[in-house]
Amino acid sequence: MAKTLHKQINLQKVQGPDNTYICDWHTDWAFGITLHGGCTAAGIYSALTNHLTHTPHPDILKLHLEFLRPCTREAFTITITTLRTGATSTTLQATLTQSSNLKILAIATAINFSTSLGPSSSSEWTLLPPPNPLPNFKAVESNQKDPNWVIGRIKGEFLPFTDRMLILAPRQGHTTNGVHDGWYKFLYANNDDKEYSPDHEGGVDNTLLTFLADALPSMSDMLMRTGGAYDPHGIHSKMVAWESADIKNEGRPAVVRNLLKDAMKAEAFSNTVTLDVELKKRVDPNRGNGWFLIRTTAKMLEKGRMDVDVVIADENMELLVVAQQTVLVLEAGRKFSKGRKAAL
Repeated sequence: MAKTLHKQINLQKVQGPDNTYICDWHTDWAFGITLHGGCTAAGIYSALTNHLTHTPHPDILKLHLEFLRPCTREAFTITITTLRTGATSTTLQATLTQSSNLKILAIATAINFSTSLGPSSSSEWTLLPPPNPLPNFKAVESNQKDPNWVIGRIKGEFLPFTDRMLILAPRQGHTTNGVHDGWYKFLYANNDDKEYSPDHEGGVDNTLLTFLADALPSMSDMLMRTGGAYDPHGIHSKMVAWESADIKNEGRPAVVRNLLKDAMKAEAFSNTVTLDVELKKRVDPNRGNGWFLIRTTAKMLEKGRMDVDVVIADENMELLVVAQQTVLVLEAGRKFSKGRKAAL
């Protein structure tokens, strides 16, 4: 999937200035007239790491993004300015513009993950409440039913990238409202007639992990139990119902449909205002396409304001990413109204 994402981003350096890049957009990222924030964040990350190639600090440790205006269905320009270069880190600013309009402002801290800056020590930190026991990944990939997880994927008319993601959801459902666990693996097969297969478009790298930090379930729908297109409770119910409908379905991924007409019935939608992504290591895309646990937590939803914490770990429960979001939950009519410019 990393190669697919990089192909979609199609990063190109502008002739002349050595700090300006152009990224494409792709229909996989589209939700109505706007683009998914995680994909634009991945484009910024890609431009930053390209800009830092052959420098003492080639790795992004921390990326802070301010989403000033929604990005729309057109290419975007990223301009990078170095604010400070020190012995251990470099600080950069990146701006994303479309048609000369500033859409995203980003600040990044870059280091070198290969360089030791100080001591290391293990920690007793763990996820609370604890997630279900680890799935038997080999058994799951052989279409065997897992006792603790139910399998499926989301296919539909908006944000088509979800069709590339195989999902393992807790079999008993999301029992702590506001806490969502899911194991994810990227797919290659992209139609309903094929079983899932390994991703032949590359493994996972830090650009893809930056995207995953915003490829989340709708936590506002979860908290309000709306039954909307991305309400985790509703998705889980559909996955369990499909598996239970026929013994032949056990162990095979349920296909949950989303339709734009259903999304337009929603009373509210989530708009990310800020996103902070901290990457814990440099992930080698050549290591293959494994499973990733994403723990998403919303501590409160108050008068349209919501905070979201994200943890991403690999199959060995090694911590790869921590992220935080500030989200506004707004009336849905503004998302789909015709003839109106996208605005917060």
